[in-house]
Amino acid sequence: MLPRLCLTTTLLLLALSPGTVSERSFVVDHKDNCFRKDGQKYQFISGSMHYYRIPRPYWKDRLLKLKGAGFNTVQTYIPWNLHEPVKGQLDFAGRKDLFSYLKLCSELEILVLLRPGPFIAAEYEFGGFPSWLPTESKTISFRSSEPVYLKNVLTWYGELLPMLVEYLYHNGGPVIGLQVENEYGSNPACDKVYLQTLTKQFRDILGQEILLYTVDGPGKGMLNCGTLPELYNTVDFGGGNITSHFNLQAQYNSGGPPVNTEFYPGWLSHWGHKFPSKSRTATANKLDEMLAYGASVNMYMFHGGSNFGYTSGAKGNKDASVFEPHTTSYDYDAPLSEAGDTTMKYWDIRNVNSKYGPVYDVPKNSTKKSYGKVGMMYWGSVLNDTFVSQCGRRTKNVQPLSLEENKQTNGVIVYSKTIDEAGTLTVGKVRDRAYLVLDGKLLITIKGSSSNVSIGLMPGKLDIIVLSDGHINTGHVHMDNPRNYMKGITEPILYNSELLLNWDVTLLPLDSMSCFQNFRHESRGNQPFLPGSIYIGQIDKTCDSTTDTFVDTTGWGKGVVFFQTQNLGRHWPLAGPQLTLYAPGPFCGGSEKNSTITVHIVEFEQPADHVTLTDQHNLRGPIDHSQL
Repeated sequence: MLPRLCLTTTLLLLALSPGTVSERSFVVDHKDNCFRKDGQKYQFISGSMHYYRIPRPYWKDRLLKLKGAGFNTVQTYIPWNLHEPVKGQLDFAGRKDLFSYLKLCSELEILVLLRPGPFIAAEYEFGGFPSWLPTESKTISFRSSEPVYLKNVLTWYGELLPMLVEYLYHNGGPVIGLQVENEYGSNPACDKVYLQTLTKQFRDILGQEILLYTVDGPGKGMLNCGTLPELYNTVDFGGGNITSHFNLQAQYNSGGPPVNTEFYPGWLSHWGHKFPSKSRTATANKLDEMLAYGASVNMYMFHGGSNFGYTSGAKGNKDASVFEPHTTSYDYDAPLSEAGDTTMKYWDIRNVNSKYGPVYDVPKNSTKKSYGKVGMMYWGSVLNDTFVSQCGRRTKNVQPLSLEENKQTNGVIVYSKTIDEAGTLTVGKVRDRAYLVLDGKLLITIKGSSSNVSIGLMPGKLDIIVLSDGHINTGHVHMDNPRNYMKGITEPILYNSELLLNWDVTLLPLDSMSCFQNFRHESRGNQPFLPGSIYIGQIDKTCDSTTDTFVDTTGWGKGVVFFQTQNLGRHWPLAGPQLTLYAPGPFCGGSEKNSTITVHIVEFEQPADHVTLTDQHNLRGPIDHSQL
């Protein structure tokens, strides 16, 4: 069993610190099996909160609630694709401003653990990898020392890591440690050269003083592949025998404290699956057990937040034949809800933490507002020339190319062609959902799990509308051929067994409706509903940026919801369980009170005549797995 006491001696402190004990330092004491902060024994009690999943005006509220519950540290990932969506163009603006988040943590006296990937998992779009990365080479292999992949990773780190130096703890900042890779032991590649190369760059840029660590599940196979002797190696788990888990961790370190870097108070959610939950009593008891043992613990997640826009990922297997997208909500059944509200689980955890350190006053929960029904009017199609000219672009492909090869990450891609004679169309592979429309009539919906679908066609105008449901974020499937996970049509299309070439392509990112300025709608008359229909609703009520609301999409099918031009994310009430989407007050717009509220929906499967803006969040609606 690991020692639970950490003895302090003057000689040891002098050995651990290059100068006086008053200098800022955060180190592993390998002799007495503890962390030392400024020479004193330290046990971090950390919670995961991702800056990019929280509206920036709410960062302080969420961090104060973290601190109020007795947490002294926050942990966050840094998604590569968030900050370099286009190769060579870095973006740290708005909700992406990592450095303002770190400064705020410092002001609030909250320490920080950073997880810069490059793979982050996190139920996040493509596990944090940029969508352009697979297009760099047809033989690229992720999470390995394959040259093209590694060159791009090192280039990204060459930009990111120097910007973090001033925020390191020994330099006066809040960052006490950085994680190298992420649960790498679950990756069958087991490429130690890759891990060593990343570690060297971390050290070359960040220096020798900062703590570098790994995390893996508590199994020998995972720890054998995911650890290095020059790193501090930690484990993650939600339950089980903590003595066994921490004793195993100790075998991969030459002394040091027990650390659970991901302790799960809840779990992730998928469309078409029941919303998961975890007992608050079991969570509090297990946390108490670990803290009493002397372990440092990070709770994943303390506050999940939201997968706004197209940032939700998906679970999948190696050939993407299994594909289960994550919900827009990242509530996680965490102590702090998606909307930042304290829960009963929160207060149980606060009671536990109060036994091991100070707790503080907790900010009040935000006000939630019900605005009532918003009637939704059909405007037109995403293929409408006016809409495309404002919010999309057109190009040509000889053979259909993927979204990524057409320089787009998510949203919609439409492949169009005039068919001159009757015949049989064969569509090989689509990701993630295709709607075949001939002369304005829907013929068939092809789910991503289907391959080599054939259908007879008559002459006419063919549109194949393909919708992305998010890139796979599962770590063990990323390495061999990342091109397997590209979106759109990813295999040649045949017509009467011959290649069908020369396509007109429409690209629609649908990342915001701020591009859309024309509200004059067109009449659909007696025409049937078609996928990609745009609906607009507006009410003359003041949108109050000091209160939150939720958009209830009950009755709708599948698509994307926009609130005051902001992309709230995907809706899919046909699959469930999420029925409402979180619309935080700051999304109301620039002024504190706006005189109108506008909702846009791009719908692909089942329209309704209204949405409801309610003060109640519903993440536990009925489910229908057959929709996947």
